Amino acid sequence: MQTDEKFAIIKRKTRQRLLFAVVTMTLYFSFALNYLEGSAALIASFGIGGVPGPLVMFVGLVLLFILLELIFLFLNRGQRAG
Repeated sequence: MQTDEKFAIIKRKTRQRLLFAVVTMTLYFSFALNYLEGSAALIASFGIGGVPGPLVMFVGLVLLFILLELIFLFLNRGQRAG
């Protein structure tokens, strides 16, 4: 593999990782909104029975983060820069 091809792969993976990092940080920020004043509507809308909304959202976000990482790995399978 040529050096230019390696750099192209690294650049593409870096752009993808940046996109995934921005999505992850946005989701973390949405979770932090649960603890601000006036977030009662958000907390109530996620509640399931006796389980509080922030807990449901936390579990959902953990699963979503795992899914995002699996998507990233799936998109980059079989491509090596080294």
